[in-house]
Amino acid sequence: MIKLAKNFVVGTWSLIKGLAVTIKYFFRPTVTLQYPTEKQPMSECYRGLVGLRPEKCIVCYQCVKICPTACLAITHKQEDKKKTLETFKYNMELCCFCGLCQQVCPTSAIIMTNIYEISVYDRKKLDINLLDMKKYDEWTNTTIK
Repeated sequence: MIKLAKNFVVGTWSLIKGLAVTIKYFFRPTVTLQYPTEKQPMSECYRGLVGLRPEKCIVCYQCVKICPTACLAITHKQEDKKKTLETFKYNMELCCFCGLCQQVCPTSAIIMTNIYEISVYDRKKLDINLLDMKKYDEWTNTTIK
């Protein structure tokens, strides 16, 4: 009989302690973000997808040479001793997001964006021409389905 009463008291006490913790956290403000509608702001040094400012590019090929995964490819045309960009291909599938291309660019034409939600059903969408103005619309204007 004493053992039964002792078990009852110990069980009740542990229930009260557990409920105290639950009640304490119930009235605190939430720290969870509702992901698809709310997104965590990225820090300044976050390295997402590669972006390009084509007006600043001097076609020096340093970004292509330093890329460890060879995910960048440039073609240019020569006009009056001046090189102009024809295409600037970026293969997201190969990119390791190291940021070396941004560091080596002498004119800061290459930037690392803060886009981190990258999902596609077709691999062909991972090859992007960085001269296209609507290149990242698929990932920046996401909607909940």
